Amino acid sequence: MWLSIVICVVIIAGFSMSYFVSDYFKQTILKRDVDVNAKFIALQARQHLTPEDFAPKDYDKKDKKFTQFFNEIDTDEIERIKVWSIDQVVVYSDDKSIVGESFHDNDELKESLDGGNVVTEISDLTKSESVSEKSFGQLIEMYIPIKSNSGKIIGVIETYASLDLVNTYIENANKIIVAGTLSSIIIVGAIILMTFKTFRRNLINPIIGIQNHTKMIAEGKLDVKSQSKGYDEVKNLGNQVEIMSSKLKEQQLTITKNERLSAIGELAARLAHDLRNPLSVIRNSLILIRHRFGSNPESLEYFNRIDRSISRMSHQLENVMDFVTTRELELNSKNINEIIKNALEKANIPDSIKVNVTAEEIKLDCDPSKLEIVFDNILVNAKQAIGGSGTIDIRVKKEPDWIKIEIQDSGQGIPDDILPKIFEPLFTTKQKGTGLGLPSCKNIIEQHGGSISVKTELGKGTNFIIALPIRSLQKQEPLISSV
Repeated sequence: MWLSIVICVVIIAGFSMSYFVSDYFKQTILKRDVDVNAKFIALQARQHLTPEDFAPKDYDKKDKKFTQFFNEIDTDEIERIKVWSIDQVVVYSDDKSIVGESFHDNDELKESLDGGNVVTEISDLTKSESVSEKSFGQLIEMYIPIKSNSGKIIGVIETYASLDLVNTYIENANKIIVAGTLSSIIIVGAIILMTFKTFRRNLINPIIGIQNHTKMIAEGKLDVKSQSKGYDEVKNLGNQVEIMSSKLKEQQLTITKNERLSAIGELAARLAHDLRNPLSVIRNSLILIRHRFGSNPESLEYFNRIDRSISRMSHQLENVMDFVTTRELELNSKNINEIIKNALEKANIPDSIKVNVTAEEIKLDCDPSKLEIVFDNILVNAKQAIGGSGTIDIRVKKEPDWIKIEIQDSGQGIPDDILPKIFEPLFTTKQKGTGLGLPSCKNIIEQHGGSISVKTELGKGTNFIIALPIRSLQKQEPLISSV
């Protein structure tokens, strides 16, 4: 719609400009011809005519002189000639019937006499002395005041010049102007049309596509694939919409997963809480039964199996509670070696696995009980990964603002397809695991403002790397021990 309006405006503006240029051109040509002819006639009149020649008398004597004079200055355009006295009497005319007549209704003549200037008009052929000129077509009247050497007006020469040649010239010029205007309109219209098509292809259509994509996103359809074309900025905008859609989809999945985990967590917390009391009763009862019947070797083996099962259940319940229960850190200044030692005792590493600890004596503000949970989980995983005999290397060293703790085992390593999932809640490859141990470790480390990462190689083992910020420390010589 707006394109049609623009083209119409261009066409109207083009023809309007053509009309005004043509009219200006016509007026310029007429003025030039009038000025040239008037100056020429006035100059010749001053050289060949005297004031007595303009007196209203002796018309027969003046006829010969004026006829000779006008024959010398005559041109193809001049059709009729009159000579006026200052009393507005026709002194000479090629129409002999009006010589000696006085015409006081000629306003242009009066204007020329009063102002002493050349007066022109396109003849309307209605004046009493001009009716006979109607057969010549369109004429231009020129009233040329003739002055004496002293500057006094002695008479007026009136000429009727044909405009046929001028009109032909103007008509040809108008055709050129109109042709140029039409060409310009066509060119400008084509440019506008091409510009519109270019904008539509590279700007409008891609923006409509992006708008449709945003509507799809608003409706929950997040599988948006950008096929934006056009200008680079529009392409980038379309790509950003696709990225936004992808991020929203990821966030939606995360929210759904978190909601599911939250519901599972609440249920797990209630179950763990309900199971801990009966499990305590079973453990205490086992202690009493063992005290009474533990002398029998066959019974002792059964008691040990029950005790290991209770310990395994307790460990899994603790993992659940550690993950679902969020409490504020209870910060204390603690030596990192003591925390590792307590975790080693709790992890119950068998004698077939050699544990090497290389650590600096470093104190830091932390929640010791929570860090024990972290180290315990990692050590238990290392023990299970090794299976039989092997080594666990624990290295602790100070960096400018961090404590770096590495726990490396000689187990089988973690496959590449499993490695990205090990910190995801409920993910486990063990039939007896809860899938909450490592996620709990990650949460605790992040609560301390630190980070945890993993390096692994199949057949060679796994290395957990923990970085904790230092708040206070005491440095001693490195302590090397073997547990």
